[in-house]
Amino acid sequence: MNNLLLILTFMVSQISPEFPFPDFVMECYPKTVMPGDTLYVTIVAKNPFEESIFINDDHSLNEFRFHLRDSQNQQPLCSDKKLTSPNQIPPPIFSSLLNFEEIRPGNPHLFFTSTIQVPPLEDLKEPFWEKYFKNLATGNEEFMLNLTFKGYFAEKQDGSGNSQPIPITLEIPITIKQRSEKEMALIRKWHNTLADYLVSQEFQKFGVTGPKSDMPKNTIVKNEKFSHWYFVQNFNLYPNTLDIPETWQGWKALEDSLSPSTMRDEIRLTRILIQYCDTQDEKVLDELKTWFDVMNEVQRTVMAKSIRDRAEHTYGEKLLPQFCEIYKTIREYDVVPIPESKEKHLRDLGILE
Repeated sequence: MNNLLLILTFMVSQISPEFPFPDFVMECYPKTVMPGDTLYVTIVAKNPFEESIFINDDHSLNEFRFHLRDSQNQQPLCSDKKLTSPNQIPPPIFSSLLNFEEIRPGNPHLFFTSTIQVPPLEDLKEPFWEKYFKNLATGNEEFMLNLTFKGYFAEKQDGSGNSQPIPITLEIPITIKQRSEKEMALIRKWHNTLADYLVSQEFQKFGVTGPKSDMPKNTIVKNEKFSHWYFVQNFNLYPNTLDIPETWQGWKALEDSLSPSTMRDEIRLTRILIQYCDTQDEKVLDELKTWFDVMNEVQRTVMAKSIRDRAEHTYGEKLLPQFCEIYKTIREYDVVPIPESKEKHLRDLGILE
């Protein structure tokens, strides 16, 4: 197992692990990051009993929240603070009709995956982060990555038996180390222009999500322009909307200018997606497959799922055939369960065979 991988079992407050409560394992990669890097997180639910238990997989109900806290218990990073629209994120809509997935004994269930930017670019100059970035000049800083969510569990698939939400907390220690001054200067530049974007009419209309087909077209593929959000992980503003390269060659130049890190990995993946859509060169798919073959398992799991999501979001665009080929290249590594309700749609699109 990769020595950068840290696995901690669940820590749950005020409950006892009685039937039908599963065990949880949270994995995070990497455990040491630099400012601007991405953390990759997976959660696996395991069944410690001799008969099946059932878990609700509707993440809109689970209310996942990430915090990165220091020894003084300050919490500067929260997942639901990410930019999704000019307006505040609405609270989850709850339904009495929950869908439960079976976890058989000895058959772990991949329950959740996520990416987290450390910190989100819009928070770069907040007092908390400025203080710790200054401290990095004299040594690394230690934090705890804290995840809280509500778990819904049942004894039967119809939801009967102990399906009330249970608060769950998982934690993993994270180390932040110094980034080179050259790269920090680039990140500060992205932050400064992001401030201009946040007050622009474009942001007021689109935010950083919404229908991608309606968003400003700023990435060139086959002499045609598309929104860069087809190619970039949602909420990742490294680089921000006003600083993104127009072509895959520009993304390649940016990638080559950076030191090894998960910030560079995200930029590399974006470049590969744009380059293949533009050129349909099989060598680009070979590069992607070779990279995934040696990638850390947690990062690979999260990235493979993100490629599936990006392929799905190209519905109705000329990019869909290229994204289908990209996804098929790494399909074996997408181990995140696909809901039955979505599987037919993905097959109709050609993403699944």
